[in-house]
Amino acid sequence: MVKPLYLCSLRERVGKSLISLGIMQKLQNDGKSVAYFKPVGISKSAFTQKADPDVGFILSTIFTTSKPYDIVSPVSIPDCYYVDLIDAIKKDEYLAKIKSGYEDISKEMDYIIIEGSPSIRKFIRVGLDDISIAQALGIRDLIYIEKESSDKCIDNLFFTKKYFDFRKVDFKGVIFNSIDYDYVARIKELEANHIKRFNIPVVGIIEKSIELFSPRVSEVLEAIGGELINEASSSGLNNRVETYIIGAMSAQAALKYLRQIRRGAVITGGDRTDLALAALNEDVSCLILTGFIQPDIKLIAAANERNIPLILSPSDTYTTIRNMMRLKPGIQEDEIALVQQLVEDGINWEILLK
Repeated sequence: MVKPLYLCSLRERVGKSLISLGIMQKLQNDGKSVAYFKPVGISKSAFTQKADPDVGFILSTIFTTSKPYDIVSPVSIPDCYYVDLIDAIKKDEYLAKIKSGYEDISKEMDYIIIEGSPSIRKFIRVGLDDISIAQALGIRDLIYIEKESSDKCIDNLFFTKKYFDFRKVDFKGVIFNSIDYDYVARIKELEANHIKRFNIPVVGIIEKSIELFSPRVSEVLEAIGGELINEASSSGLNNRVETYIIGAMSAQAALKYLRQIRRGAVITGGDRTDLALAALNEDVSCLILTGFIQPDIKLIAAANERNIPLILSPSDTYTTIRNMMRLKPGIQEDEIALVQQLVEDGINWEILLK
């Protein structure tokens, strides 16, 4: 009989796809048959792109199946304006699709990893939230993912526990994911003094990886709707960006900040050739030129020599920064081994699989 592992969270963007990948790889390496299932996929568009990017990535990398996409993720609801696109009348129809897909894909499997919706609150208005789906599938316990690297994580955890009790589902345990290195010891202290007292198993603590959660220059380019000026440095689009710095001062004044950055993205006006040239001598991953001002040819030549992408932003500096702050880097195919190592090291497998 298949063993389900249902991952859910109170907040969005906590790394459920990452953890799904890591758990699946571990189980596959142990010789287990394992399926992936996402009851409600979050598509990019209501009409054209109805596939969930996370589902597509897992299907193209570690989960090989002959089942059609609509079995792996039976329901598709876009994130934008979804309140207008779905109503409670569709609840029974959608739950029937989800149950049918779950029964189909879990046949002859040892485990099935179920990736929940962005949060346990999502779609509750129409009865398609994670707990309603779990109950419809006969799943009694859920795994909660928490990402907060502060004592707020305890309030989040106990709020969720009380909510689960109210909805009559069990708490299989909590995985603390992407936790700042200096907060890991605090979680272990809280585990001993608070969490275990309330019979909540800590399934794992996964440290934050700078490598994994730093966006590539290509992702920055897409997020700001920019244009790569120097195609000769296109291989630099794979560079990681760990820090951002706005160059709005003199080149001389900026040097003390530029010398402190690591894998930086420097944002400055396209007419600030002096500052941009100074930045190229430091540890920068790319230069972002705002205002759609074409740079001097000598800046392009210098950037090409160092294989540093020059990105022309169509927006002013403020708008460019706002767009960059919204960027949530996704997992790349060449990062799968790192994901596996992080999850394998951070999970207590005896608790998870019992």
